[in-house]
Amino acid sequence: MPISYRFILFQTLIIGPFMMGMFLKPCFKSPNQIARRIVLLNLCMFDPVIILWTVWGLEISVALLYLPFAGLWIVTFGFAVGYLFSIPLGLSPKSRATFVISASLSNHGFTLGGFVCYLLLGEEGLALAYIFLTYFVFYLFMFIFPYARWAQASETPIPKYQLILDTVINVRNIPLYTTLIALTLQIWGIPRVAIDMPVDRMLLISISIYYFSLGLTYSINQQPNYKHIHGYQVLIKFGIMPLFAFLLTYFLPLDPLMVSVIQIQSFMPVAILSVVVSILFELDTPMAASLFVWNTIVFLVFVFPFMYFWG
Repeated sequence: MPISYRFILFQTLIIGPFMMGMFLKPCFKSPNQIARRIVLLNLCMFDPVIILWTVWGLEISVALLYLPFAGLWIVTFGFAVGYLFSIPLGLSPKSRATFVISASLSNHGFTLGGFVCYLLLGEEGLALAYIFLTYFVFYLFMFIFPYARWAQASETPIPKYQLILDTVINVRNIPLYTTLIALTLQIWGIPRVAIDMPVDRMLLISISIYYFSLGLTYSINQQPNYKHIHGYQVLIKFGIMPLFAFLLTYFLPLDPLMVSVIQIQSFMPVAILSVVVSILFELDTPMAASLFVWNTIVFLVFVFPFMYFWG
């Protein structure tokens, strides 16, 4: 399937499920709980297979390792800046975690960052964008998930040993276990099984499920409560993080195309996974959904046209 058709299909499978979730939300007594169960089911069914297949099949040269390294530095920097910005906001622990995670995670995947790289840099840019994204699985499941679990426990105190045990051994960590298995297979030199795995179809289903759950948690009436928070996120996503990326690429031995990929990805808005994490760990889901939607709108209306015509 041509890349442009695939992108149109991806966007259709984003907008459709999102609108369906919003339409069906009044039909459920507890839409947030329904969304949480749907996300958990997706984590256990589709994500492990997708992660196992893609991580097991990765072939990364030493030179290309700078791309995921830069991606990891950018999201870690976003986490630190988000945490600093959250201090004067006077947020509850769960709301602060939601704000910080949203500041850290950006839409670097094919649904936005990858496609923008393709649009501006061609197929080679898209390939490098995929390599840039390899940091994501490890960062999400090894750092963001434990942080979200800690924030969840901060408002419902539990014994420390139970928190540690729950952080390590939990059904939510199935994608992490899958990642470790795939890395072990890589290290042992075991080749990936030569079968035609429908990863594209599974990815489409997984994305649709996540956006449907987003629709179940999103309410347009809650926007006025978050105006100042939206302002901070816009500053972080489209000002501070791109500036950091420009400084970072200055000190790394990169070719011009790799520099362009990193700089483009640094402008990406809040990721859908920030909403997924909020749903899964019962953080401030309305805030997460609002930040995702409006940050994406700002990017599409103001930032992307600037990148396309003058970048």
